[in-house]
Amino acid sequence: MRIFIVGAGEVGYHIASSLCGEGHDLVVIERDAERARRLHKELDVLVVTGDGCDARVLKQNGVGDSALFFAVSNDDASNLLAAATARRLGAGKCVVRVGRAFHGLNPLITDDDKILPLYPERLVAEEIHALTRVPGASKAHFFADGKLVLVKVRPSLKADIYGRPLKDIHGPEGWILTGIFRADGLLIPRGDTVLRGGDVVYAVGRADNVPEFMSSIGIEANPTRRVVIAGGGQVGFWLSKLLCSDTIDVTVIQRGAQRAFDLATEVPKALVLRGNATDPEMLREARVDEADYFIAATQDDEANILSSLLARELGAKHEVTLFHRREFREVLSAIRIDLPISPRVMIAGSILRMVHGSEIVNLDLIEEGDAEVVEFEVPAGAKVLKKSLEGLRVPRESIIGAVMRGDELFVPRGSFQFQVGDRALVFTMNSALPALERMFQGR
Repeated sequence: MRIFIVGAGEVGYHIASSLCGEGHDLVVIERDAERARRLHKELDVLVVTGDGCDARVLKQNGVGDSALFFAVSNDDASNLLAAATARRLGAGKCVVRVGRAFHGLNPLITDDDKILPLYPERLVAEEIHALTRVPGASKAHFFADGKLVLVKVRPSLKADIYGRPLKDIHGPEGWILTGIFRADGLLIPRGDTVLRGGDVVYAVGRADNVPEFMSSIGIEANPTRRVVIAGGGQVGFWLSKLLCSDTIDVTVIQRGAQRAFDLATEVPKALVLRGNATDPEMLREARVDEADYFIAATQDDEANILSSLLARELGAKHEVTLFHRREFREVLSAIRIDLPISPRVMIAGSILRMVHGSEIVNLDLIEEGDAEVVEFEVPAGAKVLKKSLEGLRVPRESIIGAVMRGDELFVPRGSFQFQVGDRALVFTMNSALPALERMFQGR
């Protein structure tokens, strides 16, 4: 598949790195010569130094033969123009990175069903929002229209789940362990797997009985009542809207006066304070000591880390820290930041879903992309319809965690038979995804 990517910043780089190993014909266009050279050196892709809005550049590199075109620079207007130009020149589906919500309503997008908006900041806000809905988890992602949830959590050492094979442990109905992360890597559990102290587990189950599952592994957490957000940019805007809709007490700290005023107007239920979140007095004024979550959501990685450390020192229960530069991942681990979040990983899952077949309706990356949780909708003619589960050759590197049929949940066993329209949630290592796609592919 021929794929164009305009913009080699953090988003464009991560899209290219996610796709370059899948055998696609990738073309990356970047204005900045130094950034283009760096990408060419690190990834095996064609990098063109030029303007993605320039029709001549697009034509010269065969944009008319492209099946997918990603315009993901930091400039909304340039992205819109690049995508509209590419479509006029014959490109297939175009994905446009959009920061400000009103750009997503531009007729260039709304009047062409082949131009799709991508809101990276909203994706990040939704991921953080999901975390606040599952206190005690270090990751939460909802599937099947919010009916299923994947959680990542470290069970309490006091829980009665250690020293026995998983087949002998009976947790809440509808829940299943789908992955275990240890020092030596990620593994797919089987019936004879025995949990060890310190294991981090991934589990899938019904969204409406998350507290019961958390309690079964020794995690007791109160519902989220209060959140303090550092940064009133697009992530802060989307997140404060989502949290206020949950009737959570939200305070936003925003440095710029005009942006603080605008945010107070856009999200009137949130308390917006003008100030610097790296100032301890400002954090005290925001009552960070009463916060269930402190969320550092500015564009400045260093400021996010410093404000998170201060918030932890002042008594916040949990700290969510955004980091944009890859090199900060080890720093965050070394200083034991509670909940680090990389926006580029959120985006990569959405991108990969667009590249793969229509039977994939949702996809989330696990452990920086070592594994994936994929939601398949079973189409007519799929191979999974022909046999019961025990007769299907499901890769050993995968586990089918749950199936939704309307409002009915199944944790499928050997005799389970798929039906057209079922939503299957599969936890899989990357290597097994092609085989799974063939199984779930329609006619």
